[in-house]
Order: sequence, then C-alpha cells, then structure tokens
Amino acid sequence: MSNHKQQLVVRPHRPGHRKVEIILWVSLSVFLFAAGFMLGFRFFDAAMVEKRQQKLELSGLRDNSADMEQQLANAELTARIDRVALEQVRQVMTSLQAELAVDKEELSLYRNLLQGGGTENGLLIGELTLKPILELQDIAYRLVVQQKENKLKRIKVRIKMTIKGLSGGKAVAMGLESLDSQFETSPIQAEFKYFHIVEGVLTIPSEFKPQSITVEMWKKGVNSSRVEREFDWRIDES
Repeated sequence: MSNHKQQLVVRPHRPGHRKVEIILWVSLSVFLFAAGFMLGFRFFDAAMVEKRQQKLELSGLRDNSADMEQQLANAELTARIDRVALEQVRQVMTSLQAELAVDKEELSLYRNLLQGGGTENGLLIGELTLKPILELQDIAYRLVVQQKENKLKRIKVRIKMTIKGLSGGKAVAMGLESLDSQFETSPIQAEFKYFHIVEGVLTIPSEFKPQSITVEMWKKGVNSSRVEREFDWRIDES
C-alpha cells in the first residue's frame, strides 16, 4: 500500500465559469493582437516616414551632385576656352613679332640700298647680321650684297666668305663651305639686278673661336671688280 496520503478536492460545478474564462482569454488575445498591431503600425509608419525623408534627402544630394558636376564641367570648358584663347593670342603675338622683325630687316636693307659708297663698278657689300639659334651652338647669318649703277642690269657675281679665328691657340681661316652644309664649294655663285641676300647657318666647332668674317665679291670673269669688307664677330642677341 502507498504511504502517500491522497486528498480529494471537491470543486463546485459552475457551467458558465468556463465560458467566461474562454471569453476573457479570447478578449485578452484580441486586445494584445490589436495593441501589437497598433504598436507595429506606429513603428512601421515611423519607419516609412523616416524612409521617405531619407529618400528626399538622397534625391536632394543627387540633385546637388548633378549641379556640382555641371558646374565642374562648365569650369573645365571655360578653362579649355581660356587656354585656346591664350594660345591664339600667343600665336598672334609671335606672328606680329616675326612680321616686325621682317619689317626691320627690310628697312635695314632699303637703308643700305640708299646709302652711298661702293666702287666704280657699283658693287657693294651691305650689312652682315649674326644671331644665335636657341638651344644650339649654331649661328644664323644674313648678308646683303648689291650693285649701284645708273642703268642696272642683271649681273653674275662670285661671293667668298672666310671666317677667321683661333683653334688651339693658332690662327685659323675657314671657308663658308666648311661651316655651312648647304654650300659644297666656294666662292658662292649668285645672279641679281638690285640686291642679293646670302643666309644660312654656321655650325661652329667647339674648339674654334671666331673673331672676324671677311667677305669678298666680284663680277664673274672680272677680277678687277673685286670688293672686300671685313666684319667683327658680333652676335646679335636681340
């Protein structure tokens, strides 16, 4: 036999009590569901509001970014236009400077044509200009020769240019054909009526130190018409 004592509990029979409990539990469940739904709805609504706000802010940021990109593109375009305009101005200035240099040379040439001097046969050796070539040790030269006669006619002449200087401490004379690759022989042959321009580039050896240039000119076949002029080695840096 069991040692545990058993106690019987007698509850009164209440038929409506069970229904009340069920109704209460259902009501509580409905209330909790409604409360949870309302609370969730509020949270959802707040989240949607925040999401819409973020969407608006993102749209604003995109608009601002698009505006900034457009401003940057406009600035880059303006900079390119300014660079092109500046380059055009530079080219115009360079062209004007070149034209001015040509005008100065022509003025000098006409001045030489009008000046007196020369010999009986009318041959005249004009000015000689020497200018450095940028970034090179070469020298650009330009010599003007002319004739003066009452009745001018085309003549053929011979022109000889000799560059004198020092090389290794010794006096050296070098012909134009040795320093200017465009001429293979000397003297130079030329034909003109009023004037003639001899120009080119002198490639000076590093060990050679020029001091002067001697120019000789005479009519072809007429040695008695020879004229000569010596120029100091002066470089025009302008």
